[in-house]
Amino acid sequence: MIKVREVISRTVATLTAAIMVFSQSSLAVQARESIDTSRSGSLSVTYNFGEDKMFDGVNSRIYKIASATEGGSFELDAGYIDRSSIKDLSGITDEAKAQQEWKQILDDVLQYAVSEHQPDQTAVSANGQVKFSGLELGIYLVSADNYQETENTYVFAPFLVSVPQLDDSDKWVYDAQAGTKCEKFDRMVDLELHKRWSDEGYSDRRPSSIDVKIIKNNELYQTVNLNDSNNWTYAWTEKPGNTWSFEEVLPSDSGYSASISESKTYNGDVASEIYTITNTYTPPAGPPPGGDEHHEEDNGGHGDGGATEFPDVLGAVRKLSELPAVLGARRLPQTGQLWWPLPILIIVGVALIVKGIRRNRNI
Repeated sequence: MIKVREVISRTVATLTAAIMVFSQSSLAVQARESIDTSRSGSLSVTYNFGEDKMFDGVNSRIYKIASATEGGSFELDAGYIDRSSIKDLSGITDEAKAQQEWKQILDDVLQYAVSEHQPDQTAVSANGQVKFSGLELGIYLVSADNYQETENTYVFAPFLVSVPQLDDSDKWVYDAQAGTKCEKFDRMVDLELHKRWSDEGYSDRRPSSIDVKIIKNNELYQTVNLNDSNNWTYAWTEKPGNTWSFEEVLPSDSGYSASISESKTYNGDVASEIYTITNTYTPPAGPPPGGDEHHEEDNGGHGDGGATEFPDVLGAVRKLSELPAVLGARRLPQTGQLWWPLPILIIVGVALIVKGIRRNRNI
């Protein structure tokens, strides 16, 4: 499938070369009578396709490329004469070659006119007609924007026309008229499908790729695979007027739900429809993956700062942190231990030490 802008680009190039055939009634170089250069002229242009279709809203422009002389001929204006391979317009006299020579002039000056100059006048068609008034006499290049409809694009060929122009009796007519050559093309729509993820903190749960069924008018059109390598995007072109829907192929326990949004633009040369599927992840109930319901201090797995509970002693539970200190150390009572022999043992020990000292002195 070929996008509409590509078709139009090639078409304009073709139509630029295939300029309107200029007869003496539309473009003249020499005439039997002089031109009244003190007068101004006008130009009426008709924009139609076939006999019945007349266009409203066509943006039309004219550029003056040559000036009329009193002798009934035309001379290229400054700038244009430098770009035209044919310098002397009065030399275009051979009817067999005239069409090709005027085509060559248009090819030579078209890009320069539209890119380097402001139009002499602009107008918008109503019921297929535009009129440019108060014109300086000369030769004009006429161009117009493409006309867009929902399903079609109409392209108008640029052309050259003289103001004034000769009628059938070789008389100068200062209110010139011209028609346009119009080509019709089927308008194509640029469509895009995008995948977006709403799963902050859970991006590791995303699948590496996903298949999406594209449904056109309730029938399967195509199944596409979206992934990182194609930026989770797929693009295609089709004629307008279709209804599109989409179905994802995802495991039922994936945790993702899908919503679809769309944006349609039909404006000037742009015809596009963009569809976005957003997958939102809903985490399961309970603590997040890899975490605990609550965190305690690094205390060996105890939640009270490291105090160790001991078994009941006389019906009470005592913690290590609650025990009194003796000589800077904690007492470690043993269940059932007797404390009354301790003073006697201390006295006996002291007595033995004293006795030993005295004995050493008597030796």
